Amino acid sequence: MRTRIFALIALSLATYAVAAQATVIGAYKATVNPGDTLEVSFTPTAPGPVRLHFEIRPLELWASAQLYKPDLDQPVALTMGHSSFDLLAEADTESLNQPWRVVFFHTNSVALTVELDITFPKTFCVEIAAELGIRISYEEEAGELEDHHCDQMWRALRSLGLNLIEGLHQIKFLPPSNEVEGRFLSAERILEMYRTTPGRRFTGVFYHELAHFIHFIKLGASLKREWASLHKNSGADMINYVREPFGGPPTYAMTNEFEDFAVTFSAYVLNTKDLFDLGIARRDNVGKPILLEKAKLIAQVFLHYRDEKPYTYIYRFGSGFPVIPIERAEVPLTPEGLPDFTEPINWERF
Repeated sequence: MRTRIFALIALSLATYAVAAQATVIGAYKATVNPGDTLEVSFTPTAPGPVRLHFEIRPLELWASAQLYKPDLDQPVALTMGHSSFDLLAEADTESLNQPWRVVFFHTNSVALTVELDITFPKTFCVEIAAELGIRISYEEEAGELEDHHCDQMWRALRSLGLNLIEGLHQIKFLPPSNEVEGRFLSAERILEMYRTTPGRRFTGVFYHELAHFIHFIKLGASLKREWASLHKNSGADMINYVREPFGGPPTYAMTNEFEDFAVTFSAYVLNTKDLFDLGIARRDNVGKPILLEKAKLIAQVFLHYRDEKPYTYIYRFGSGFPVIPIERAEVPLTPEGLPDFTEPINWERF
């Protein structure tokens, strides 16, 4: 008997009691020949429900599935069915951070096509689901989704403020592509990630795609018009743009007004002061104020009032691996619309 084994292992960086929610969906598809077995392993890292949903073709043929907790010889759930069926279980604290496995088999004379969605709880993604209702999923070819992915996304989302990213429906991890590293689908409000390697680039791509969501969905009409005008006036002069700060094509901001916004927004989050210093230098040294005006508009995205005075948030990346700490500070806006970088600055760490 030949066995196909797929790994869906996520090692825990930190585990603690969280609300019981299944928060990550792994999507698998395979053809199972007569006499073969499909075996899939996965590792919950937070307590909560586990659901395995099977779709089988041809519809009329039957198959069996068994679900095993770690170190148990007897299944905790088993069933037979055709067309579609589920297996349900609960991940408790004793079964976390260890691989569970599901076994699918059949005795038909022809091959079956099976699509399997495994929904299970993971630390940090639990908070994303509970606070924002965002569905997080990945396809088999994208590779493992680990706790550090959930941790980094949760830090980024919190750093921007939950109100600013409320309304994002799904974050989907797809197989690596030579054409694109991330994409935002505005009609569906889905953020797609084609990169899972952790670190600075992963974090930058995630912020870049969040910037598209903010631009399309959250930005007010007047700021959209102002940005479109700034981009149009930028023309083909690279001095009016910031270089892509995370290793992408350096002139990517020149592509269109939307990529211009996302690249400038990413540079703002990477280090707000560096972006403003660059904009001020280009205005003062060569008489080109457009980049500074773009930075000021991004500061308006975070505009809020305290004691009837305008404030914004400034950002900078910290150092770390596989998770990059994000630092944010609330500072007043000057009458010229510039963040006040006067020390001391009280930084909040995400």
